[in-house]
Amino acid sequence: MKTITCALLALCLVACGKAVETRSSDAPERHSSLNREAEFELTTEQFASAFNAASRAYGQSFKINKVEVQHGPVHDYFQQTFPSGISLTAAISKDSGHITSVTALVAENSAAAENRSNVLAISEVVAAAVNPRLSQSKSAELVQSMLQEVGSSQDAGKFPQRFINNVRYVLRSGSGIGYWWIANPV
Repeated sequence: MKTITCALLALCLVACGKAVETRSSDAPERHSSLNREAEFELTTEQFASAFNAASRAYGQSFKINKVEVQHGPVHDYFQQTFPSGISLTAAISKDSGHITSVTALVAENSAAAENRSNVLAISEVVAAAVNPRLSQSKSAELVQSMLQEVGSSQDAGKFPQRFINNVRYVLRSGSGIGYWWIANPV
């Protein structure tokens, strides 16, 4: 009886030991995938191509001619400045080379109507470039509703955001600075 009990105890210890080893070897993979930042399935060249195609589809003059990747401490990035004073910055994963976020900045100038028109134009193009399943009418509706929300908000800390097709869109505005249109994958 002692022999059988000892054998069962030994089997339990061996089985438990293997289970713990299996769990601990899986844990780092799960942990690293949880810490991995969400990315668009777009490289810089693919984003530039999608952006240019969306710009043409929307009848806009925005065009990314050349992507010059800059190396930053956390992310790599590229910037594009357009003649209208609008700039575009895309963060790039150092690991995969995929786009992790896109921010368009429309600097505030004296004409508020022109600012809003510029925000609408660049935001629609960015939304379509990062989210090809978003129709042109849905993209325009999205940006217009967010602009309306910013215009009617008295709370300076409130920034409208929307989640569509695993993309988070945020519109921020700052008095004297301008508007930021941000697109991040979720």
